[in-house]
This record gives sequence, structure tokens and C-alpha cells, in this order.
Amino acid sequence: MGDKKKIALFLAKFFAIFAVGEYLLQVADISFFQEGITAFQAKLLGAGFEKISIYLNGSTFLITPSCTGLVSTIILGAIIFSLKKPEFKQKTAIFLAGTALLMIANQFRLYFVLLSGKIFGVQAAELVHVASWFATTIAIIFAWYYFTKKKTGAKDFTGFL
Repeated sequence: MGDKKKIALFLAKFFAIFAVGEYLLQVADISFFQEGITAFQAKLLGAGFEKISIYLNGSTFLITPSCTGLVSTIILGAIIFSLKKPEFKQKTAIFLAGTALLMIANQFRLYFVLLSGKIFGVQAAELVHVASWFATTIAIIFAWYYFTKKKTGAKDFTGFL
């Protein structure tokens, strides 16, 4: 199979896995997870909170399913499980380690988003939110590529296909 067909197959699998993961994230009841994150972040910032709402300087910030770090985990899983290499056991280990790191990193990301909102207002928080999400996504892709390339010995992306 040529490289173009392999890449097309990767993209089809990636988007299918991502779509299923995103759908499940939107329909699953993860309120317990959202509420835990809300309480943790609110306590760090000395802010009021209720369920998934954090109250800062007259503004309300909601911890939605997309704020939990699970979207980043879905992206990572879609990348890892769309490829033939490495072996499934290695993919699972990379995914689980990556998920743990993403959950921790997401707490820092949320803290800085909310701190920006507390200090500079809602518009600053929105800017930091978007910028940090894109930065996290780029970091996921580069970290995955580096560690998978190192693990498999592949010279480039097509070596994973």
C-alpha cells in the first residue's frame, strides 16, 4: 500500500476514533468528575463554587466536559490507536501514561485560565483558554511523535503507518 493510501487510512481511523470519543464525552454523565475539578480549582483560587460553576469577581466560569482534559486524552488516543505501530500493548502503555500526564497538566492549564479571569477578567481568561488548549494539543502531538519514534525506531511518520 502506498504512503498516500496509508495516510488516508490513518486519517479515516483518527477521525472515526475522535468522533466516537467526542460523542461519548458529550453524552456520558461525567458530572462527578467535573464537580471534583470545580471544587479543586475553586479551593486553589479561594473562589466560591457550586456543582460545575466557579464564581470569580462577578463572573461565572463553568467546568464543562471539554474542560476536564478528556478531549486531549481523546486526541491522544485517536492518534495512538489509528496507527499500526507500535504494538497494542505499547500503545496502551503510552496512552495510559499520556492520560495521567494530561490530567495533571490540565489542572495547571485550568488554574492559569481561571487565575487570568480572576486577575484580568473574562476576556483574558478566554484568550488564555484558547491559547493554552492549542498549546496543549501541539504538545500532545510532539510528545507522542518523539516518544513513539524513539520506542519504535521509525525514522518518520510513515514508519508508524
